[in-house]
Amino acid sequence: MAEDKKDIILSIRGMSKSFGRNKVLKHIDLDVKKGSIMGLMGENGAGKSTMMKCLFGTYQKDEGTIILDGKEINFTGPKDALENGVAMVHQELNQALKRTVMDNIWLGRYPLVKKGLPFVSDKQSYNDTKKVFEDLGISVNPRTIMSTMPVSQRQMVEIAKAVSFNSKIIVFDEPTSSLTETEVEHLFRIINMLKQRGCGIVYISHKMEEILRISDDVTIMRDGQWVATRPAKELTMDEIIRLMVGR
Repeated sequence: MAEDKKDIILSIRGMSKSFGRNKVLKHIDLDVKKGSIMGLMGENGAGKSTMMKCLFGTYQKDEGTIILDGKEINFTGPKDALENGVAMVHQELNQALKRTVMDNIWLGRYPLVKKGLPFVSDKQSYNDTKKVFEDLGISVNPRTIMSTMPVSQRQMVEIAKAVSFNSKIIVFDEPTSSLTETEVEHLFRIINMLKQRGCGIVYISHKMEEILRISDDVTIMRDGQWVATRPAKELTMDEIIRLMVGR
């Protein structure tokens, strides 16, 4: 059991969140192990994205604790989360579309020509972006303007940005909604590579086939509550539906 606890990179305990009188999360618990993929499922409004936004600092939870790598954390916002090893690839991309790809990756943390001087090293930004892309098998010119690319490529840029922070936890929220079959396969290769590096992955999707294929464990939520966490290999689609809808 001690060995199991040592493997846990993220632990959420008793998380609750309300918007006015609407209680969206009701004392949720969740554990994610190092080098594993936790599938997260539930109908619309089950609280999946809200829980992850509370982790990421987009929302502030009302109750509960979040333990990351053995330390309790409460992020003040997404920037705080990213700088401390938690990244989230959102379904709705929020990018600077008139800027280049490399601008979007390094915005707010550009490499400088010389430490202490406020001059950005364009060459370093380019080379660092190329390095991340090569590592992930992404073939995009770092100087491309974001608005000229299809949504699928922009999403790959967002994933590369998450990886560039050397994140301990990466949350993927409905990542395949705008991807072709070939792009989905590429995404899965990237996720498995991150898993092998010891990263903890939370994968939110409505697509049961994907969840059962990519996940090690699956957590199912209903009406803001935890329902079950099971190894993916023990679940069937019928069982997932039964747990999601409660009948």
